[in-house]
Amino acid sequence: MKLGIAIAAGAVILGAAEAAAAEPRTPFPEHAALDAVGGSPAKGAYVLSAQGGWPFSFLRAQVGLSNRITLQSELESVVGRRYRPMLGIGVRIADGTHLRLTGEFLAGWLFQRSEEYRRGPNGELRFRLAIPVGRFVPYLVLGTRHAFLPDRLTIERASGTETSWSLRHEWTPWATLGLGFAISRRIGLDLGINYGWVGAPDTIALPGVHLGLHFGGDR
Repeated sequence: MKLGIAIAAGAVILGAAEAAAAEPRTPFPEHAALDAVGGSPAKGAYVLSAQGGWPFSFLRAQVGLSNRITLQSELESVVGRRYRPMLGIGVRIADGTHLRLTGEFLAGWLFQRSEEYRRGPNGELRFRLAIPVGRFVPYLVLGTRHAFLPDRLTIERASGTETSWSLRHEWTPWATLGLGFAISRRIGLDLGINYGWVGAPDTIALPGVHLGLHFGGDR
């Protein structure tokens, strides 16, 4: 009798172990850290992100309109002197158990307070590649930013004032390499290295670092 009970108990334990091994190791494959750094949360889901660092800091909100299309808003600050409020969409290009590729397009306005005051329309196209492994999410962002800055030249002459306008193009290639971490399904962190070359190729790149905090959920 005791031998039968022991055999039965052993079979139950072995079956439970096999079932646990067959289940995914991650307790929540879709989580705020993945949606934040990988982009494009599912339909009805949202994620709010705050990334602070030097010289770039970000506030970002994403809301899933469908399982592939996301509405996004973003505010970027560079040492409190350069701001980019943006609005756009994200699209899941590829999605698997251990890979998410997202494309994003945003448009907005650039404001910069410096020796030369700059402002004008701004747009960005970027791609996000995330590779979730349990709670960890290594990720890469590659983007190209374009700002169009109008300049006014005023010349005072004896005959009167002459005013002319010109338009400058400012290009900023962008890259971020980072690691996200899920504290829970709704809360995550990320640490990343940014490489933003503002005004390339005539200027010097501004590499930096940021730490992000992310909150997600369902509407």
